Amino acid sequence: MAVNISFKLRESQNGISPSKQKETPVIMMVNYGYYELSAKGEKIYKPLKYSTGEKIKPIYWNGERAKQTSEFEYQNFNVRLNNLEGFARSAIQELLNQNETLTPENVKSLIDKKNPKIVEVKPKVNNLNEYIDNFIKESENGERLTSSKSKKQYSKSTIKGLKGFQSQFDEYQKLKRKRLDFNHINMDFYDSYVDFFIRKNYSVNTIGRHIKALKLFMRYAREEGLHTNMEIDRKKFKAISVDVDNIYLNENELNEMFHLDLKDKPVLEVARDVFLIGCYTAQRFSDFSRIKKENIQLLDNGVRVIRLVQDKTNETVIIPIKPELDFLLKKYDGNVPKIWEQKLNLHIKTIGEKAGINSLIPIEKMKGGMIVKSVIPKHDLIKTHTARRSGCTNMYLSGIPTIDIMKISGHKTEREFLKYIKVGKEETAKNLVNHPYFAASILKIAR
Repeated sequence: MAVNISFKLRESQNGISPSKQKETPVIMMVNYGYYELSAKGEKIYKPLKYSTGEKIKPIYWNGERAKQTSEFEYQNFNVRLNNLEGFARSAIQELLNQNETLTPENVKSLIDKKNPKIVEVKPKVNNLNEYIDNFIKESENGERLTSSKSKKQYSKSTIKGLKGFQSQFDEYQKLKRKRLDFNHINMDFYDSYVDFFIRKNYSVNTIGRHIKALKLFMRYAREEGLHTNMEIDRKKFKAISVDVDNIYLNENELNEMFHLDLKDKPVLEVARDVFLIGCYTAQRFSDFSRIKKENIQLLDNGVRVIRLVQDKTNETVIIPIKPELDFLLKKYDGNVPKIWEQKLNLHIKTIGEKAGINSLIPIEKMKGGMIVKSVIPKHDLIKTHTARRSGCTNMYLSGIPTIDIMKISGHKTEREFLKYIKVGKEETAKNLVNHPYFAASILKIAR
C-alpha cells in the first residue's frame, strides 16, 4: 500500500508582508487510500489531517519543512516533523499487520499513542473580564480565528475596535465600582450601559458598536460553555443604530477638488492627492495609503492595473487605472505619499471648503439622550472613508455592473454593497431617465 505523507500550513498568509505574518499551525496530511462513497457511488479520497502541535511563520517555510535559516530553530523543528511522519507510517503498518481496517479514527488514535505530545494548558478563564482580555490576546497572536468559513485572522481594525470596547467597559465598571461577570449582563445592565454612553454624548451608532462587541464576547463564551445567560438574545438587548448621512462626493465635486490650485500649500496638495487616489480606487485608507510602485502591474492585454491585498479582509483586488488616477500615481512615481489618517481627515475638510463643496447636509446627533437635528456644510463631513464611498457610488452611477464594482471594492455580497453606497432618489431618477424603458415607447400616441 502506498502511503503519502506531507505537511502544510493552515494559513498560508499569501500577500501578507513578512513583518506582519503570524505563526500558523502545521498540519500533517496522511494519504493511505482511505475513501468514502458519494451518493452517486463515486470514491471520495480523504486524507487524515493531523495537528502536529507545531507553529511557524510562512516566511520560514519551504513548502515541506522549515527553511535553513539562523532566524528560526529549523533543525529541531524539522526533526519533530520527521518523527511525526515516522509515527504515522509505523501506525499504519501496525494496523495492517493486525488486519485492522484503516479508518481516520484508528490511525489517529495510534499516532496519538506514539506521539509524546506536550500539551499546552491554556490559562483558566474565571470571569467575563478575563475572557475579554484572553479573547483579544488570542486574536492578536493569531490563535483565535474568525468564525467565517475561511477561518481568517482578525484584522487590525477589528482588534482595535474590541480594545476600544474593553477600555470603555473597564471605565463603566470603575464608575459603578463593580466588576461584572457573565450573569450580570441583563436588561438592567443594558439600560445603564446605554445611559453611560448617552451621558458622554456618544452617537447612536457608536453606542451600537459597543453593544455589538459585548454580544460577540457573550455569544462566543456561551458557545464555549462558560455560561448559560440568554439575555443578549432578547429583542430589547439590541445594538442600536440609525441611518447616518455618510456623504459621497460626485464627479463634479471631485473634478473641482482635482483642479484646485494648491501649489503654494504643499501639505494640502499632498492631502488632496492622497484622498483622490482613495476616491479613484474605492479602497479603505489602510489600503490606498500604502500603494507602491510594485502594486502597479501590466495585464496580458497591456492594461495597467493596481493589484492589492486588502488589509482588513486579506482579499486580492485588481483596480483599473483611470486617467486621473494615472496622473496622480505618475506625479509621485507610483508611491502614494505618507500621511497620518488623522491629518488627512483634518486637511480634507479645508480642501473641500476651498473647492466649494459647501451644500448644507441635514444630520442627526445624540445629545443628552435626545436626537438633535441640524444642518452642516458638506465639506465638514468629508473624511478618509468618504473616498471609498465616493468611488463605489460614482462607479455605480456611471452604469458599471454591481458585481464588477464589488470585485474592485472587495465587498462580499450585493446586499452589503447596496447598503454601503449613497444614491438618493433624485440621483436614481436622473440616472434612469435615459434607460430604454423610460426613453422608448411602443405606443403610438395620438396627436
